[in-house]
Amino acid sequence: MWSGKSISQTVTNNKVVIDVEIAKKIANDLVSGDVAKAKLKLTEENIVLLEKKVVVKDSIINNLEKQKSNLGLVINYKDDIITKQEEISNTYKKQLIKAKTSTFFYKIFAYIGVASAGYLLIK
Repeated sequence: MWSGKSISQTVTNNKVVIDVEIAKKIANDLVSGDVAKAKLKLTEENIVLLEKKVVVKDSIINNLEKQKSNLGLVINYKDDIITKQEEISNTYKKQLIKAKTSTFFYKIFAYIGVASAGYLLIK
């Protein structure tokens, strides 16, 4: 007779009787399956949280880019104001030099006129 390892199951009163070793393996497989399901659920929750995190980071990046753009516009506006103020300052400097020159010549001609009049009166 041939003797080998076999799985013995017997049905009694609608119940299946399984060898203890096989029952342990089945229990381990069931526990492993439950653990895998729990890990999968946690992983899926992690993915959802990470996606929310990405959305928040993207909105922060967009806000920072808008701020950078606005600051660039403000800097350009300030540069334009400074340039215009320098132009106005240079214009005022030129006008001041012209005014000083004309005042200088006016004073010289006034002194020459007074001296000439005094000379003519003395003569």
